[in-house]
Formats: sequence, C-alpha cells, structure tokens
Amino acid sequence: MTGVLTNNLGSPGFDELRWLHPVRPGDTLRAVAEVIEVRPSSSWPDRGTVRLRCATLNQREETVQTVLCTQLVKRRTRATGS
Repeated sequence: MTGVLTNNLGSPGFDELRWLHPVRPGDTLRAVAEVIEVRPSSSWPDRGTVRLRCATLNQREETVQTVLCTQLVKRRTRATGS
C-alpha cells in the first residue's frame, strides 16, 4: 500500500455505486480494489489516471458495496540504467 495516499491527486468521481447488503454497527469491513485501466495524461506528463473496481466486504466475506472509480495520480519517474 506504499505510495497510494502520497500519489493520489484526487478523483473526478465514482460510477456504478451499489449497496448490496446492509452494514451494521460492529461489522468489520475491508476493501479490495482491482486496477482495470491505467492511462497517462496527454496534457500533464507527470500525471495519469487509474480506473479501479472496488468492493467492500464484511466479516462474513459478503460483498456489501461495489463501485467503479477513477483516480488522478502522480506518475513514477523511470529509473535510468547504468
């Protein structure tokens, strides 16, 4: 998870947000994300977008929420070889 928060420049929004099961006080939740698209910015070479399919699961491994989101991120600089 290193770099996730420091490289995030925000989000233009979310799509297809779904609440599939209720979440109750005392539930233990965890989030998982799958990268479905990575695209460099055509106008800002140090930035790009990452499209994610995210899910939140409860302690019974039931998916309680899903969402598609796009994140604006800083791009890594390539290391030069010696």
